[in-house]
Amino acid sequence: MDFLTYYKQISSGNLNSIAVFTGDETYNIDHTLKYIEGHFLEPIYKDFNYDVIESNFDIDGFMALASTLPFMDQRRIIIIHNTGVLKQIKDQQEDHLIDYLKNMSETSVVIFRESELDGRKKIGKWLKKNSDWVQFDKLSSSDFLKWCTKKFKLYVGNIDSKTLSYFVERVDYLDPASGKNLYDVENTIKTLCGNQKQIQIEMIDQYVSVPLEHNIFKLMDAISYRNLSEAMITLNQFINAGEPVIKIFTLIAQQFRNIYKMKLLIEAGYTSSTAASKLDIHPYAAKKASTFAVKYTKDQLSEILALMERTDIALKSTGIKQQLTLEKALFEMAQM
Repeated sequence: MDFLTYYKQISSGNLNSIAVFTGDETYNIDHTLKYIEGHFLEPIYKDFNYDVIESNFDIDGFMALASTLPFMDQRRIIIIHNTGVLKQIKDQQEDHLIDYLKNMSETSVVIFRESELDGRKKIGKWLKKNSDWVQFDKLSSSDFLKWCTKKFKLYVGNIDSKTLSYFVERVDYLDPASGKNLYDVENTIKTLCGNQKQIQIEMIDQYVSVPLEHNIFKLMDAISYRNLSEAMITLNQFINAGEPVIKIFTLIAQQFRNIYKMKLLIEAGYTSSTAASKLDIHPYAAKKASTFAVKYTKDQLSEILALMERTDIALKSTGIKQQLTLEKALFEMAQM
């Protein structure tokens, strides 16, 4: 199940004995565990009834702990945190652990917080059927917007809807290729609210930097739609943000090489996901490349790659201002 479904479940007081937490959004995992700790254990006895097993998983030690009655409370909660047990456990111990979990004391709650899983192993298959298996992925666009709204209110930052939408786009959380998580976003919101209570777009530009590698697709979108004015605006935004022209050009050329290869692979019968593996690029980048590939013929892409070679030479050898050279190349691409 997803994180929000599970959160509604435990908010209603329904905490099952076994759960598996997996996914990349550590912020929501941490806050869910804090909620469980705060709402299902008596605070005065919490230290006696909340245990975390990290690094090495010893099955006998775990069973001894899970078999111990809670101290002056109804539950003992045990977190198994990135021990690798669900991937590395051997067959004999695997059967032993499954048998124990089947008959575990009703007073114990076990939560596997594991980043490395092997769904082919017996323990993984058994847990998927007999536990709350919770996937903590990035928030959706609508949920992320709501989350940001709450955080700005929490840190007393006044922000209108237009500026909020700009922040959501600029902070680059929703891009699957971005490594940003909710901790990163919350820290940015704290910084903005700490400097000024009325949040302006100019402040966001000042404090929120987006790596060019994650934002190059905005420029590629404009190029692929032959929208020269939008491409020039985006290019100038990158340059004004301090990005070197050579770096911008290199990324554009790299994208078109991927698009050309993707075009060939799709025509050969590959899907974007299988092509991503073959090209050794991120699945999101492969998906974007496949989207761009349908907007060009092979001849057009060959012409663009030849243009990239000529532009590369011009950028490195002529006395013409580099920005003008790149703008000329964008103009030529818009005509193809």
